[in-house]
Amino acid sequence: MVYTEYDPLEEVIVADSYAGGDLDHLFPDENLSQFNQILDETKEDFDKLADFLKAGGVTVKRPDVHHYDGHIAMPGFDVKFPMGPTVPRDQYKVAGKTIVQTYTSLTDRYFDGLSYYNIFSDMFDQGYNWISQAAPPLVPVTPSDIWYMPGQDPGTNIYYSKLNDRVLFHTATMFPVGDKIIIDSDGPGSKKGYEWLKRNLPEFEFIKNVGGHAENYGHIDHGFIMIDDETVLHAGINWVPQALRHLKLIDAKEFIPSPKTKEYKTNFIAKGGRYELDWVENYLGNWTGYNQDCCFDLNVLIVDRNNIIFGRELPDLFKFLKTHGIDCHTVDQRHMLFWEGGIHCGTLDTKRRGNKRTII
Repeated sequence: MVYTEYDPLEEVIVADSYAGGDLDHLFPDENLSQFNQILDETKEDFDKLADFLKAGGVTVKRPDVHHYDGHIAMPGFDVKFPMGPTVPRDQYKVAGKTIVQTYTSLTDRYFDGLSYYNIFSDMFDQGYNWISQAAPPLVPVTPSDIWYMPGQDPGTNIYYSKLNDRVLFHTATMFPVGDKIIIDSDGPGSKKGYEWLKRNLPEFEFIKNVGGHAENYGHIDHGFIMIDDETVLHAGINWVPQALRHLKLIDAKEFIPSPKTKEYKTNFIAKGGRYELDWVENYLGNWTGYNQDCCFDLNVLIVDRNNIIFGRELPDLFKFLKTHGIDCHTVDQRHMLFWEGGIHCGTLDTKRRGNKRTII
């Protein structure tokens, strides 16, 4: 069962990646060396994270990495580069004893669920419920089809402009707090996707993320975390949802480098997107090692109240957190920015030792 993101962690999914060479048949030769470096190092880092957790007594599940012969033609869109299972938190959630499986606008993740099928099937056999959104008809996506920024302008956001009538949602918008879920209710995702979540998780009260930095839109798994029922750690008060501001607040903003969200996204779009040669070269030259996009330095995995795993070393932050009884551990995740995530995005809690309760 999972009712918070800080009850003692007992079982978790750690993501996986293609290895270098697995996708050579999908890319031009001039792109292979650099892209394969990213794949190999991503896989190495996930393996090290899995080993670290196992050594600490946590049960670790790993997704299956499926290989595809080529581009996949679907009705109305193509899956040109089927993505490896690198960011489970974006499309899956364990809420109580229910496995939630969703779809997003990102065509390269359309078959992502196949990688987690065996894990979820085993959990179903253990008594978990398992729900999934219907496979949606998507549309071709380009770097200019923005999914990560709010707004009703039909020219800026794919969920409002092209996919408003689909049942789609990112589970990284959901923050469990006992018997409630704080959620960025405007997405990324559609209104139908949000309604689907509420109808299928009736045991939880959904609370809109009013007052949080993204004001009801965006992935909620960065900028703030809870470490126990009474305490919120944050990178500035504007990240904290109003529903949590009456709790004990620990401000770590001065120890966290300022995010470069605008620069990164502008650069990403200008270079043509993740799989373009220009972007791979630019990323390796300018962004390697910069493991944050939107305050991703708080995109962490909490093992328990006193132990948090980070994806890179932050000595000043770690010293500060030590004064609050928190031991910080580092398992380098060199390329999570390339996959638009952090160490939290690359994992998914499947079992924590804690009961359903009213916290807020």
